[in-house]
Amino acid sequence: MGSWNIYLGTALNILVPFILVFTQSTQFNPRGYFAYALLYVFLSLMPPVTGTDFVIELVSLWMLTLYMALVIWIWNRVHHNSPGADMSIPEILSKLASLVLLLIHPDRKEELEEEFGKLMREHVARRQSFSAMSTRDTELENMVSTLLQRFSYMIADYDWHSELDTASAMELRRLSSFLSETAKYIGTPSQRDQMEHAQELLDSMTIPEGRIRIFSRSIIHMVDFMLHTAEKDPSGDRRRSINWHGLMHEIAVRFSSESFEMRLASRLAIVMAISGIVSYLIPLSHSYWIPFNAFLLLQPSSEDSSYRMRTRPIGTFIGCIVEFAVYPLLPGLPAQIAFSLVMISLMYCSVPGTWYHPIFSTCYALTMASMTMPGTTAIVLRISYLLIAVLIVFAVNRFFLPMRKTSQFRYSVKALFRFHNKYWDIIRRGLQAETDLSISTDILSDFHMYYEDCLSYIRENDVPSADRLEEAMIILWHMFSELEQIHYLVRIKSIQSSETGQIQDLIIAIQKDLYPIIRGEDFPDLMRMIHLQRPDIAYVMNGYLRNAERLLEYRDAIPFL
Repeated sequence: MGSWNIYLGTALNILVPFILVFTQSTQFNPRGYFAYALLYVFLSLMPPVTGTDFVIELVSLWMLTLYMALVIWIWNRVHHNSPGADMSIPEILSKLASLVLLLIHPDRKEELEEEFGKLMREHVARRQSFSAMSTRDTELENMVSTLLQRFSYMIADYDWHSELDTASAMELRRLSSFLSETAKYIGTPSQRDQMEHAQELLDSMTIPEGRIRIFSRSIIHMVDFMLHTAEKDPSGDRRRSINWHGLMHEIAVRFSSESFEMRLASRLAIVMAISGIVSYLIPLSHSYWIPFNAFLLLQPSSEDSSYRMRTRPIGTFIGCIVEFAVYPLLPGLPAQIAFSLVMISLMYCSVPGTWYHPIFSTCYALTMASMTMPGTTAIVLRISYLLIAVLIVFAVNRFFLPMRKTSQFRYSVKALFRFHNKYWDIIRRGLQAETDLSISTDILSDFHMYYEDCLSYIRENDVPSADRLEEAMIILWHMFSELEQIHYLVRIKSIQSSETGQIQDLIIAIQKDLYPIIRGEDFPDLMRMIHLQRPDIAYVMNGYLRNAERLLEYRDAIPFL
């Protein structure tokens, strides 16, 4: 379709790159779109004109794909490589059981943090994509992710060590034993006994209100949810529809002028549209080098694009000089093909983005082009097309939704506060009806990823008031951990229906004081309202507001406030 006329070609150059970035990339996997978009760019450089051309390209693509799959399979067989498998749910539960025992020994803190870090790295939560189905397995995956995040709250700080007495240590040992048994029995007929055991543990827990009690009860409740979910008949999954609620939430998050996905998708679409139009209008051979170079120059951040716009011309100029000197010395077609193979092999062995990587790609492209045109003409076109691509990418980076790392950092900090507000909305809805665990899990995962990204930026860059800002990030993390514990109390129906209205008023007042700008004017009244609540709710909300008051002291260090 793109080869029919310039209008359809431009529409595809806008639509396809936009959709690929919007659905395949995130701030934490910014190049997730690259392989798919590169394939599209390659195919659109010389689009098929007739049906026969289309069939030839399609067959060639599949033959090469099958050939690469065969090569990779043979390589893995010869070298005894196997793709890494995700940890199973019983393995994760068993590992958590051993980590719970380490909580009892403060002197083994470093071992605990190291082992939990390994577990978090090995377990990658498979977040639902736009086409994901809500099945028993995805529900269990969401619960496992939540379980790990709840455990991380005990490792973030050790203030709860003051609560650790003989009774609390015994309760943690009982929790460890329960997790070990569940690892053996989940998915078997004996899991119903574990459900009863979970209820017995909850009924018999006598340790006073505090972080250890809330942690233990939240873990037991989540494992109980997992056991009930594991009992579901998976055959019913075939009749399940797309999780539209989760889908709309994901689209809403990404469809913002500040979101990473929206900005990168828009920039790439504009670059490909402009470079495609220029390529179409220039009546010279090999004009497809313009969109190809533009695609490679555009990077997720403006800084990375600027770096590529310096290194690629340097490598291209050197490559042109090498080609100008070497090509006349090649004795014939076999030598030219051999030289091309050497150059493209060296290109794939080089690091993309470096100044020397374009040397090899330029020599390869010019050698192939010189078979059908004078070598000097090919060199002039190569340099001219690259300069046009640089101008296009520079203009888009400069004037259209620029994505500098400092701006992205401010957006990430703002996103942390936005996640608080969204989580309060979920809690408020949970007071009236059951909430979708996949959405709360996504928010939990996003918060932790943005939090780590912000901390990394603060520590690796010259940020004003870096120490104060890092302390503010840690306080914000504590607040979010308490927020998740409030959600847990709502999910287990700890709040009575007669208390719902009062709790909702309290949540609305908290949201008004904390988002989008921390004010704190109503904190004294909020504290008085909290004292009227049940002990478990009051304990967590008091902790949340105490940290919010501490956060007020760091307002001047928070970039977007």
